[in-house]
Amino acid sequence: MENLKTNFLGRDGFVWWIGQIPPVESWGFQGTGGGWGVRYKVRIMGYHPYTEAELSNEDLPWAHVMLPPGSGTGSANTFKSVRFNPGDTVIGFFLDGADGQHPVIMGAFANSVDAIKGGEPLPFAPFSGYNQYIKEPSSYSLKKSESGDQNIATAEPPRGVSVTDAKGADPANPAARRTSDGKVISLPCGTEGEDSKGSKGVITKIKIAVEGFVAFMQDLKAQFDAGLEYYRYKINEEIDVVTKKITEVSTKLISGMVTSLMNTMTPILQQGLDMLYWSVYNPTLLATGNPAIAHAAGVAAQTAMVIPVKVLQDLIGCIVNQIIGKVAEFVKDILSSIANNVINFVDCVGDQTVGAIVNGIIDLIDNALLPAIEGIAKILQFFEDFSVEGLLRSGIDALLGALGLQSCSKVIEKDKYGACKYRLGYGPASQDAPDLEKIIGDANTANAISTAAQAAGFPLDGVQDIVGAYDIISGTISDPDFIGDLGSCYAGIPVVCNPPTVNIFGGGGTGAEAVPLFGALFDDTASIIDIQVTNPGSGYTYPPYVEVVDNCEQGYGAVAKAEINENGEVENIYIVSEGENYPVQETTVPPYIVDTVTIINPGQGYEVGDTAKDNQGNEYELQIQFGSIVKVNPVESPINRKDVTNIPVIEVITDTGSGAILVAKLAERPPLDDTQDVKSVIDCIT
Repeated sequence: MENLKTNFLGRDGFVWWIGQIPPVESWGFQGTGGGWGVRYKVRIMGYHPYTEAELSNEDLPWAHVMLPPGSGTGSANTFKSVRFNPGDTVIGFFLDGADGQHPVIMGAFANSVDAIKGGEPLPFAPFSGYNQYIKEPSSYSLKKSESGDQNIATAEPPRGVSVTDAKGADPANPAARRTSDGKVISLPCGTEGEDSKGSKGVITKIKIAVEGFVAFMQDLKAQFDAGLEYYRYKINEEIDVVTKKITEVSTKLISGMVTSLMNTMTPILQQGLDMLYWSVYNPTLLATGNPAIAHAAGVAAQTAMVIPVKVLQDLIGCIVNQIIGKVAEFVKDILSSIANNVINFVDCVGDQTVGAIVNGIIDLIDNALLPAIEGIAKILQFFEDFSVEGLLRSGIDALLGALGLQSCSKVIEKDKYGACKYRLGYGPASQDAPDLEKIIGDANTANAISTAAQAAGFPLDGVQDIVGAYDIISGTISDPDFIGDLGSCYAGIPVVCNPPTVNIFGGGGTGAEAVPLFGALFDDTASIIDIQVTNPGSGYTYPPYVEVVDNCEQGYGAVAKAEINENGEVENIYIVSEGENYPVQETTVPPYIVDTVTIINPGQGYEVGDTAKDNQGNEYELQIQFGSIVKVNPVESPINRKDVTNIPVIEVITDTGSGAILVAKLAERPPLDDTQDVKSVIDCIT
């Protein structure tokens, strides 16, 4: 038969095989992002021995992968990644038939829920696909599983995902954890009379871009080891994307600062020309005694400065485009430093980034104008210690320029009607108005430290000689005990995971405050089953946003909405989704009962006699008017109501009505005293 071979694929016999992917350590660069093609090492049953002593994993052949239809090949930028993990059992064929030297993988068998995973990886024995590059999922994000069976145990969703009839699902908690959750995007926002071109539109967009970059890093670190070449590649790729975004936003800063500089220098140059005239006129008059000659000499001195002044004015007019092309260089360096030093985003990280960019822009403007400034030295000789940098740093208004950025002397009002940023999977998020005075003050301090260090012969590391001595660049920002010249800015792993807080913002009002109520404890974590208003605030025109803030970002999924009354106060906050895994420091949670019921939608078609009950066992009386539910009262007295550890789901029992949405409001169970009734009394006297 061998003599009849054509050595042409498809005309000789089809030889197929079953094999196993060995541990990733044997893949070399193919496992660390530096390989070639789509291929995997494979140990083939019947062709390769069952022990590494006879044939090591490193000496196994490479098997190429046959791509399925619809996956793309990379052509025209279309490709779906192929993913096999160590320990997977694959099936394929040999390109060279019976010679068996060129294997191709066609597909794989799903792992069984009954297969034993773990222990030392042995050839043809089940072993875990988790390794130094693919970490086990955290306990609160995904259920750890290495099974591909078609059963509920295998298909169990992440905690909190609402899937009908799925094991572990909770219909009252529809929030799901997705890979995009936590990503920050900027939204059009602004106070009345100020659009997205104002201070929030420039500085806030830079801060949100940095926050989104840190969120990207956190997500990537959760999936890959930071030392992996692929991780570094993805970080550098994202740095390029964010650099472009920040550079585009910074164009407004550059334009404003250059315009402001030009407006500031115009009266200085005029005053300098006047002083130059008199500095020539007076000695000439004294020497000649002829005012006409003295005047001519003074005018000649001024005329000699016309061309240098025009050169300066022309340069200022076109300097913006020259600087924009250079801003990206130090922005990229700043983001690289953030990637190396920042673990957790805090507001001061964004502030330091803005200040560092401002310092970099000042340095570029100063260097670009230096030749032209030297050309008008005769005018500027009358102004001691004159410098472009000094003018730019002399005041906040001069620094922020004429692009509509408000001075720090003015109170920047928070957004009345909209949020400036949105966190995917969480909802609208608050963004404090930028403290421009502190940003600029810290920028000047950071620049002074860097300048002093260079003058002393001890230049600072990295890009600090350009943008200043900032913690985000030095690495001290991840030291919880470090307090530098710019104050305390800690962006490391939170030392303590505090219980979540409730932040109420937007809607046109101020002052509303609230606290969360927690459900049953589980490993010092809990869901949020209600939110209690402690201060209604005032002045609200629209219902404000409600944000649940977790400093460790451990909890997720809690969604709440606010209601306001005719007096502009926050009357009620109700839970849409309770979320889960929020850290709780209490050892116990007080028992809660249903106190009142909020009617979100009164519905229609209901009749007198309809009742309601919830999944906790509580029953409710309904008041009906014109087919709508206008009031809901729990049947039992407070002391006899059921303890609540998760959100009660109220169901209206009716044959005719529909559309009503009722939300239970909770309160701590009142203490029992002699005046309160109980359901039943057992007489034990015989």
